[in-house]
Amino acid sequence: MININYTLFMQMALFLIILFLLNVILYKPLLKAIREREDKIEGLKKEAERLKSEASKYENEYKTKIISTEEEAKKKYNSAILAAMKERDEKIFEQKKQAAAEIGAFEDEIKKQIDIEINASKDFAIEIANRIYRQLFG
Repeated sequence: MININYTLFMQMALFLIILFLLNVILYKPLLKAIREREDKIEGLKKEAERLKSEASKYENEYKTKIISTEEEAKKKYNSAILAAMKERDEKIFEQKKQAAAEIGAFEDEIKKQIDIEINASKDFAIEIANRIYRQLFG
């Protein structure tokens, strides 16, 4: 059976003193360390989220720059191709023009040679006709 005497009160007092000391020495510092760790973890989570969103923003900027750079490169490439095609067409036109001029000059030269040969053959034909006439009527 339980005896109620002064030792029970002493044990209760000692228990309360130990409880108070453990609370001050162990429990409160432990709770404080746990809260600090939780706060630190929460801060690191927020920092990680911020860095993650910042990285996402930079990634989107990078993708946008890549797309715009590719479009600009395509435009420059296409304009260079068009300029080259235009230059090619101009050179072809000049060559055709020069060839047509040379052909025209060659045709004129041939016409002159034909006219000369026709005139020469007319003179020769007249001379042959005169010889034949002299030999026949003579």
